[in-house]
Amino acid sequence: VAVDDLSGGFRRNLPQGAEARDIKFIVGDLKDAKFVSKLFEDEKFDVVFHIAAYAAEGLSHFIRSYNYRNNLVASTNLITQSVRTKTVKRFVFTSSIAVYGSGRTPMSEDLAPMPEDPYGISKFAVEMDLKAAHEMFGLEYVIFRPHNVYG
Repeated sequence: VAVDDLSGGFRRNLPQGAEARDIKFIVGDLKDAKFVSKLFEDEKFDVVFHIAAYAAEGLSHFIRSYNYRNNLVASTNLITQSVRTKTVKRFVFTSSIAVYGSGRTPMSEDLAPMPEDPYGISKFAVEMDLKAAHEMFGLEYVIFRPHNVYG
């Protein structure tokens, strides 16, 4: 199952015949808690790959609310339903190197996060929410922090 709100893309970009190959595509907004709840009830996910992205390089300070709604609200809706349904065994989250801040090279995983902009702050907040969901409810998770692989 793939979910996208198509705010930055088009259905025509899906591979031809994708649905015939058992890839179910659903148009929806992960910021909508009711939509996410119904999605989890209908689909019974065992793994969630949260790899959503949007292209807004350098705009983070100017679209603050958008960053928090798009990254934090959408992600916590997914985490909440992952915990609630008790079917999700692992949550895979695409964070960002923006959690490290700037001017800290070479970067490595042992650097302490020090985000400087709303994008990095929102991504790091999701990481912390996943940690809390693991400690409180046992939700297993994986976080990866790519540079700018896609989006």
